[in-house]
Amino acid sequence: FLPNLVSAQSSFMNDFFKRYETAEGFSSVSLGAKMMQTMSRQAAEHGDKGLAVLLEDIQYIRIVALAGGDGVASERKFREAASTTEDGQTTKFYIRETALAVKSELVMITYGAKETVVVNIYGVFDLKQIARLSSIRPQ
Repeated sequence: FLPNLVSAQSSFMNDFFKRYETAEGFSSVSLGAKMMQTMSRQAAEHGDKGLAVLLEDIQYIRIVALAGGDGVASERKFREAASTTEDGQTTKFYIRETALAVKSELVMITYGAKETVVVNIYGVFDLKQIARLSSIRPQ
């Protein structure tokens, strides 16, 4: 029963991203397991073992930018982990963890007058380490 419940919750996020990833006027990025492994190897080669381990265990990161709206995760048994507001933009972090599963799912929603950005991260990770992902910049 529990695997079906977990699957249904992830299915909601899958449906959400499928709906917007190809829609006109929306921007989307999807980084799969192979890309995470490649980025992990590169981090290790550059001596950042902590980042390498973090990236190695993430199955995917998906991002979509759209106009307006909140409540994506709050309706689907995700619990709010944190919330901040700055310059008219609100950011909410939602987490879904299960007792039987090792993997976690994080949804970050930033919304305000400018745009709404939804980031979905799934895999094995430590919430304290996720902030390190913001330091990754293409070279």
